[in-house]
Amino acid sequence: RGSVTLTRRRIAIHAVASRMLDESGKVGYIKLESFTEASVKEMDDALMSLHQDGMKSLVLDLRGNPGGLLTAAISISDRFLPEGTIVSTKGRNPGDNSKEVANYGQTWKVPMVVLIDRNSASASEILAAAIQENGRGVIVGERSYGKGTVQTLFPLQSAPAGLRLTTAKFYSPSGRTYGKIGIKPDIEVAAGESTRSSRGRRGDPIDNDRDVEAGLDVLRKQMAKR
Repeated sequence: RGSVTLTRRRIAIHAVASRMLDESGKVGYIKLESFTEASVKEMDDALMSLHQDGMKSLVLDLRGNPGGLLTAAISISDRFLPEGTIVSTKGRNPGDNSKEVANYGQTWKVPMVVLIDRNSASASEILAAAIQENGRGVIVGERSYGKGTVQTLFPLQSAPAGLRLTTAKFYSPSGRTYGKIGIKPDIEVAAGESTRSSRGRRGDPIDNDRDVEAGLDVLRKQMAKR
C-alpha cells in the first residue's frame, strides 16, 4: 500500500448560484441552497451581478432548501419587501415572542417568482410566505415541508453537551403557522412533473424543468402587461 499526503486548507461552500435564464427577456435566476452567515452577502452579490447584466425579472429557487439561520431568512426577505411583516414567533416566555418587519432602505422591485417543493423548509418557508402574503411575488411548485418551530440550545452543566428544545413557533405575516401545513403555492406543479432531480451543474436548471417553465410563464405575462 502506498502513502497519501493530505493538505489541510479552508474550503468555501457557497450557498448561492446565479445565471440569466432568458437572455432575450432578461430573466435572472438565483438558486439558494441554504440560509447561512454568508448567504446574505452572496445574495447581494448575485443580485447586483444580474442587475448589471440587465435583469428585468427574477426566479428565486428555494427547492430542496432545508432552511438555516433565521437572521439570514429575515435579511434576505428584507431585500425584496419595501414594507410589511416578515415573520413573527410566539412561545411560552415573553422572550420567545418577536415580530420582524421590513425596514431595508433599498429593495429590489423587479417582478419575481419563488420556486418551492416538499423539501423547502423552515427559513425557506419564512421567505416564501413573506413574499406571498405581502403580494410581492408568485409562489410556484409543490407545497413546502411544514417546519414551523424554533429550537433553542440549552447547555448542560453536568456534561460538555447541550439539550435542544422547541421553544416557539413561526407565524406568517397573516398569522398562519407553518408546522405540518407548509406553504401552498399560488401555482402548483404536481410532483413528478418536474425533471429538477436530474439537474446537471449545481444550481443550474436543466431543460424541461416544469417549475422553471411555469415561473417563466408567470413573469412573461407580467412583463407583457407593463
